[in-house]
Amino acid sequence: MEFNLTAFIFNPFVLIFLVMTLGNLFGRIKFGRFNFGITGTLFVGLIVGYFLTKYGVTFAETSKYYMRAQSVIRGKVIDKPLLSLSLLIFIVATGLLAAKDMKYAIKKFGRQFVALAIIVPFIGAVSSYGLSKLFSGVSPYQVTGTYTGALTSSAGLAAAIESSELESKRLTVEFPNLKDESKTKILTIINKANVRDAELQHKEIPETLTLENTETISQKDAETFILEAKAGVGVGHSIGYPFGVLFLILGVNFIPKLFRFSPEEEKKKYFAQKKKDLEEAGIEENKIPEVKMDFVGFSLAAFLGYFLGSIKFHIGPLGTLGLGSIGGSIIVSLILGSIGKIGPINFRMNSDILGKMRTYFLAIFLAGTGINYGYRVVQAITGDGISIVVVSILVAIISILIAFLVGHYIFHINWMLLSGAITGGMTSAPGLGAAIDAVGCDEPAIAYGATQPLATLFMVIFSIIIHKLPI
Repeated sequence: MEFNLTAFIFNPFVLIFLVMTLGNLFGRIKFGRFNFGITGTLFVGLIVGYFLTKYGVTFAETSKYYMRAQSVIRGKVIDKPLLSLSLLIFIVATGLLAAKDMKYAIKKFGRQFVALAIIVPFIGAVSSYGLSKLFSGVSPYQVTGTYTGALTSSAGLAAAIESSELESKRLTVEFPNLKDESKTKILTIINKANVRDAELQHKEIPETLTLENTETISQKDAETFILEAKAGVGVGHSIGYPFGVLFLILGVNFIPKLFRFSPEEEKKKYFAQKKKDLEEAGIEENKIPEVKMDFVGFSLAAFLGYFLGSIKFHIGPLGTLGLGSIGGSIIVSLILGSIGKIGPINFRMNSDILGKMRTYFLAIFLAGTGINYGYRVVQAITGDGISIVVVSILVAIISILIAFLVGHYIFHINWMLLSGAITGGMTSAPGLGAAIDAVGCDEPAIAYGATQPLATLFMVIFSIIIHKLPI
């Protein structure tokens, strides 16, 4: 009998199931009246990911596990396709569950959802840019990555990387005409990269570029600056993303305690008001019968959602925009679930079955995300990335709080829907899962579906605008 411990430890499925087991146990622990629930898998994943990376650096180049260890060090422990699949299944199940109440919620709060879809990305952009001015060590390109990371937007990240290349090229060409402050930031980025690369290759460190000895940017230094600009977006996003998810999860759980209202009372008010509104309008609740499970219907919703998310829309000088698999899937599943049935294909399925599917696949995503980002999160907190950590945390908190204050006190949206609108405004599917878990019903998904697509568009627009502002 043989047992290879190293291969076992590095196996992604072993890690996923271990973290899901420990994370769900941790999530059941009560801290007063609060428990982390399914999001406990994220926290345990971060811990496991950190120690796994520490283990990975112990392997020498001669080891047969060296390449696997290097993947672990680069944060590629759990493959992206597995995480994407788990998130897609979670979103489709969520959309189908919430669809029966979609028409009522959209009709009552549609304009407010549109407003929040613009307000949340705008507040995030303004706070990201403003806070970056307080931290001289943060690259202007890391700021955009931090913005898209703190608001957990993949579409924003793609737009930010593309626009960073265009804007960094423009700045190198226009360098002689820039203000000294902007020139200094550009030269600082180039100098840091030159020092890092020289030390890595054990070469002599090039002469430091200063305002006095640099009138124009050489082609080599321009290429360095452009590469660092794109890399800076990625660094800011990779550090900001887990903190954005983390504080959104904490936000939807602690906002009721902070502002002293009961989610259970909000739930009672919502359904009582809904019943009253439907009776006054003479409309019966949508009571399309449920089937136990229709895998054809579920798979069709996922396929059409993925198809819609793959379509790129041209938006003039801003380039192209796609909803992504998550945006497309939430829209399609809400529409099909609202229709209920097309011929022999059913989209109204047993709530318990869909609920269990949704919870399980969200746990896979959160566990995998924690494992992949664990070391970076700890390293960022304790190392050079602390400025980005602070900015991302503040951006997430400011965006969440302002969205809540506007939605609750100005728009008077019930917390059952507002929690979903906030996560939709931040385009955060993991946040939606936390909102559903926190309120104990599916209503947040309706507001998420109403806000996420438009919020994605404005996230892209604001990401591009940030790069056009003075650095």
